[in-house]
Amino acid sequence: MSQAIDTLWTMSGAVFEAASSPVRGRRAEQERLTQWVRRHVHRNGGGVLWVEGPAGAGKSRILACAGNEAALAGARVLTISGMAGGRMTPLAPLLDALTIEPGDVAHGPSAGADQEDTSYWLLRKVADRLRELTRERPVVLLVDDVHDCDDLTLLAVRTLTVRLAGLPLLWVLASRTHADAPAVRALRRDLFTRQATQLELSPLAPDAIRQMTQDLLGPQAALVAPLLCYLDGLPGTVRQLCAHLQEVFPVAPCPPADAGDVQEVVTWLVTRRLDQLSEDARELVLIASALGDTFTVQHLSQLLGRSEPALLAPLREVLAAQLLRAGDDHLSFPHAPLREAVAATLPRPIRLSVRRRSVEVRARAGVPTVSLAAELIDIAEPGDAWAGRILRQAAQDLAFAAPGTAARYLRRAMEITTALCPERQRLSVELIPLLWQAGEITEARDLARDVVQAPPDAVTHARACLELARMDSQFAVQQPDAHVRHVHRRRDVPVPVKDQLLSMTLLNRLLTGDAEEACGAVADALMRTRGVHPVSELAHRTMQSISAVHRHHWADAIKHSDAAAASLAQLDPGCAASLPEVALATSWRASLLSVTGDDRGALNLVEAAAEEAEQRGRRAFLPLWRTTRARLLLDTGQLAAAARELAAAEDVAATTGLPFTGEPAAWCSRARVAFHLGDDAGVEACAARAEEYLASTEPQQRRIGAWITVVTAAYRDAELTARPLLAAKAHLTRGYLHATGIDPGDAVLLVRAALASGQREVAATVVEFAEHRAQRNARFPLFEVTARHARGLLDGDRSSLMDTAERYGNARPLLSSQAWEDAGVLMTSADPSEARACFERALEGYEGCGAERDSRRARSRLRKLGVKPTAAGGTPDAGWRGLTPSELGVVRLIAHGATNRQAAERLFLSPHTVNTHVRHAFEKLGVRSRVQLARLYLREVDEAAEVSS
Repeated sequence: MSQAIDTLWTMSGAVFEAASSPVRGRRAEQERLTQWVRRHVHRNGGGVLWVEGPAGAGKSRILACAGNEAALAGARVLTISGMAGGRMTPLAPLLDALTIEPGDVAHGPSAGADQEDTSYWLLRKVADRLRELTRERPVVLLVDDVHDCDDLTLLAVRTLTVRLAGLPLLWVLASRTHADAPAVRALRRDLFTRQATQLELSPLAPDAIRQMTQDLLGPQAALVAPLLCYLDGLPGTVRQLCAHLQEVFPVAPCPPADAGDVQEVVTWLVTRRLDQLSEDARELVLIASALGDTFTVQHLSQLLGRSEPALLAPLREVLAAQLLRAGDDHLSFPHAPLREAVAATLPRPIRLSVRRRSVEVRARAGVPTVSLAAELIDIAEPGDAWAGRILRQAAQDLAFAAPGTAARYLRRAMEITTALCPERQRLSVELIPLLWQAGEITEARDLARDVVQAPPDAVTHARACLELARMDSQFAVQQPDAHVRHVHRRRDVPVPVKDQLLSMTLLNRLLTGDAEEACGAVADALMRTRGVHPVSELAHRTMQSISAVHRHHWADAIKHSDAAAASLAQLDPGCAASLPEVALATSWRASLLSVTGDDRGALNLVEAAAEEAEQRGRRAFLPLWRTTRARLLLDTGQLAAAARELAAAEDVAATTGLPFTGEPAAWCSRARVAFHLGDDAGVEACAARAEEYLASTEPQQRRIGAWITVVTAAYRDAELTARPLLAAKAHLTRGYLHATGIDPGDAVLLVRAALASGQREVAATVVEFAEHRAQRNARFPLFEVTARHARGLLDGDRSSLMDTAERYGNARPLLSSQAWEDAGVLMTSADPSEARACFERALEGYEGCGAERDSRRARSRLRKLGVKPTAAGGTPDAGWRGLTPSELGVVRLIAHGATNRQAAERLFLSPHTVNTHVRHAFEKLGVRSRVQLARLYLREVDEAAEVSS
């Protein structure tokens, strides 16, 4: 059919009006087109220009511009266009443009001539007519939508461009990129063989699209903002969208608030783009939209049931339409919103069916189950046994690396399994530890209780009991011992399961304070099965180590802990880190290493475990690791860091139900940290918790409550009676609390509290205990030093206290500072100058640890001796530029030439911790290098200290 565009002169000389405004963003293309048309028209020459681009790229408007330029240059412009579907008379576009009727052909074929003869004579008539027109002036023939022209018209263009090559006849043809019709491909190939010029229209830049919407919509341009990602830089699509928006929102000044309206427009827009594709291409892109973000041609071929070569043509069409992109080895949509919008045009049942067949095809191709499960979790239907097996296998594969994701897969497998099926409860037992590790404690406990109360078989019952025992020390079901005995009596329960259940049950009792029961009937039962499973062997070694600490034989405790570490090395790394027995053994070993002097090794052990738990999403373990690390930091005098760890542990525990953390141990550490920091609110919270513990019926709880009461009373300078002091001594002599050994230095604190309360007899018994413990553990100097410290307090032996302060060294800075202060108190009246030196040593240590309350007390003692320490605490750099004491300690060493590793060794920190302090110091001080850091510190701190001195 013919088509007049813009303001163009046709055969009859009539003028037709059409849009000929320049296409925004096409300046370079239009300039090139203008020069080409003018050059050929003015030279009276012929030529061929092939304009190519995806649907909506603005080809028709470019043709209009070409025709307008040609008309202005004096040429005659003829326009023709193909019709989608090709439902027209052959050669009709050319005949219509030249106003030739088929019956007008002079000397044409006879009445009985066939179609081939008729076409031949029509083609001759067209050629003659074009020759006639070019005698008058140059002719420009615009052929739009070449891809929709009939085959005979395309053949005529191929023929005429050759026959009329010497005439002043310009051909400007516009076609979609990668047009599928063989005749179009043949025409394009022949034209480029004869040096035709090509003009390719690529998508417009985002700025040009936005400006175009502003031109078309004015104040309503904001309507298009949420839809820009669906336009892919196609100006024709932009115009269609803007016209549609003006119909839907004729007076809206801003984007519609209703998300449903936006989605409706998106659906309309995507449908329009799909309607521009051939049937095969549309089917391909619809099926592809259900496959996810990326897919392969092979995958599409298998789903569509067509060979890969057969997909080449529709795939080229879809790529040209900007609906898909081709990577190195896969296909993908330009962005997820477009894929989702295309998929939304499919009915949900069809979309689910396609996705299900896609998963089956990938499964047959050997794709890992983990990749398949990510799709199955959304499309699996109830009763789908195959999907259940895939999800279960994926959960097993991910159980170690990502327990949270594994729990999600296994939960879905349970949901599609029949409710009354025994297999559902067996899946529940596998799901319990995954939920627990991921921090979904309540759901894990409820699930375990349901299985224990109505198990489908003995093995499932035993495994559910084991998971309950691992989750918490209370084994939160009625008559837990009865369940354990029932499992132990069943012959159809595997011995390793019995072994692990018994060992975990006994370990729980030890951790909650029932150390005496460890020597009873349950221990005998454990000994009969010990060694059947390496996990129970690990638990048994840990219990032996705890029992040795309870008897204050630390050498034996270390020996059994070493054996436990050897057992741990024999476990499968793929599952070891997820077992509570392993976590408890690791935490316990870190505590032993700290007491025996290896603080660095203890911190490294805990930090590695905590990092693994963070990376794998084992949230249930985080409170344990943070509490253990806080205790290690407290022992080494890093009070601020210890407080942060305890706060983080509390936050995690609050969201997970505080499982497996040794809550009493955390409160004991919190009380000591608050004591030294001068944290009034923290001390009050600890005092309130102590009251709760003292009211408990559990002996262990009451002992812990008494110990926290001693700490809070010492903070308040309150006197205590013998009863709470003796209860606190019972806590001290027990030797351990949860999976942590009690700090040897706690004996010093208890002696000081007893003396302050006038309970000298209680203090004497504590000193005797400390000395007896030191004799039993002569290999470990810390016990002997703390015993000597306690004896020095009791006897008022200042020389002993000074010697003790020196012997503590840097390993226990808080205890060392306390010993200096204790010695200074005894010297105040006898030798004030010596007392001053002791208090200054104590103050320096307290400031280095960040012990604000102790620092204030030491400064008060110095002021009574006539010394006026600086407000910062007696050290020139204390509080410098907002750095914490720990950060200052690291900065001071680095400024004087120490490496990070050397600073870590001198401060008994891990290299990771030192790196963190250095990074924080860089941020606070605004420096970027260690050199800048050193210069700033030396200039502002060291030089200031020299001036003040």
